[in-house]
Parts: sequence; C-alpha cells; structure tokens
Amino acid sequence: MAIVLVPLLGHTLGHCGVAIKENDKWFLNAGDAYFYHAEMYEEPHCTPGLWAYQRMMDKDHGLRVENQSRLRSLKSSRSNEIEIFCSYDPREFEKLANRQVTNN
Repeated sequence: MAIVLVPLLGHTLGHCGVAIKENDKWFLNAGDAYFYHAEMYEEPHCTPGLWAYQRMMDKDHGLRVENQSRLRSLKSSRSNEIEIFCSYDPREFEKLANRQVTNN
C-alpha cells in the first residue's frame, strides 16, 4: 500500500488530496477540489447552489478551476487505474461503498 498527498490548491490554502494505492488501483480523495460528481464529466456542470458556494469559498478561483480540469483529464485518461472522488458527493460515496447509485 502507498499513500501520497496530491496538491490541489485553490479551494483553500494548502489544500491536498490523498491518494492511496491498493493492489493495482489508486483511490484519490480529491477533498474539496470539487463538490458534485458531474464536475468531473467531459462537459462539467454543477448545481447552482454548490457552484455559488465553491465560488464564494475558493481562495484562488483560477487555480481551483485549473485543478478541476486536471482531475477531469486524469479521470478520463486513467479511469481503469484510478478512482477519483470528492468529500461531499453522496453518489460517489455510494459507488465506493458498492451501494445502489441514485440517479441525481
């Protein structure tokens, strides 16, 4: 097992994700780098309330958006090798917990 801190600046000063390698797969908790699963889609979107909250709270908007883009790219290009999830999305939690995923 390996554990790595991944700098994901922008949301807060010093914000990092935590990546854990188990067997041949990495699991990256991106923390607060995004709040809603659809922000990792190729054409990202977010609920208006979460978008406003993130925008209000970010310390460096450009850097936060850039990190989201990097995470999307990583998720798209290496989905078999890495599972990326955030700290707030219940759908991502349900998927990791092998529970039935809701449609929202």
